[in-house]
Amino acid sequence: MTSSEQEIPSAVAPASSGLSTHARHGVALGLFSAVAYSAANLALRGLSGRHADLAFAIWVTAMKALPTVVLACALLIRRKTGGQPLYPSRRVIPALIFAGVIMQFGGNLGFQLALGHIGLAISVPLVFAFIICAGVVLGRTFLGDGVTQRTVVSICVMALSIVLLSYAATLTDSPETEVSTAAPRIVWLGVLMAVISGTSYGINGVVIRRVARQTLPVESMLLIYSSTGVICLSLLGANMMGRDRLLAIRADEWQMMLWAGTFNAIAFFCITHSLKRLNITQVNVINATQNAMCAVGAVMLFSEPASLPMVSGVLLSMVGLFILDRK
Repeated sequence: MTSSEQEIPSAVAPASSGLSTHARHGVALGLFSAVAYSAANLALRGLSGRHADLAFAIWVTAMKALPTVVLACALLIRRKTGGQPLYPSRRVIPALIFAGVIMQFGGNLGFQLALGHIGLAISVPLVFAFIICAGVVLGRTFLGDGVTQRTVVSICVMALSIVLLSYAATLTDSPETEVSTAAPRIVWLGVLMAVISGTSYGINGVVIRRVARQTLPVESMLLIYSSTGVICLSLLGANMMGRDRLLAIRADEWQMMLWAGTFNAIAFFCITHSLKRLNITQVNVINATQNAMCAVGAVMLFSEPASLPMVSGVLLSMVGLFILDRK
């Protein structure tokens, strides 16, 4: 991206006099995104053990992207009606498509596969550990994002929270890790998929922040990212699943896919707007509160035991969020 590309006024940071309000909006959007992503993850939890094979995981990932396509199209229609350009700069579209493939196959599909092997409570902390690490390194290298002392302390506290929540997940043999005998659990593969997923999300966070801040409106990026997932993954998944298996998907499974996709669309919309207001590391740390939210959700919705490490991890997530530098 060159300096000659015209910036969109809505994506330009406001003057310093409005910085605190701008930052508060970014924090609020980041938290709302974390809530929506947590809801999507809890829906995906119920799907991960139904048909534990690659074909079904690909199909679920494709269907999860479908509501985002619908949301993006609706927003683009509104933007077009208002006389605003949909793609002021087309030079970044090929790069966005490539980044979208990385996010869909590496991030979303990797996360879905990790769920089937190591469960939600371990997958989410592992993914966010690598999202934060990738965000710090890439944000500083490619975006010039500074990392303040308060942010470093917040990252350390959140990292300890991630360790505690991961340990808490190993204390019980929860139903979320029970999968069909057709594809037995392979822990190392689940860990590898979580690492790939977190790194892919971290890379795309940097891409989204840079493009949203300078080149394209959020709605246009959402359409590229989501349609890439729907087209590529649905064609592959349908071919692998076959007509009979697709017709055999139960109504409650379609419903869970719909809920996961709807919450994912809301979360994606919020986090892209949050990335316009805060730097990549701040957004990643805020979004890492999903670890605590998913742990609480597992206790409240699935009657999983509330152990001391889990409670401690949740509390530390709150502390890490409070410490985070918002300027």
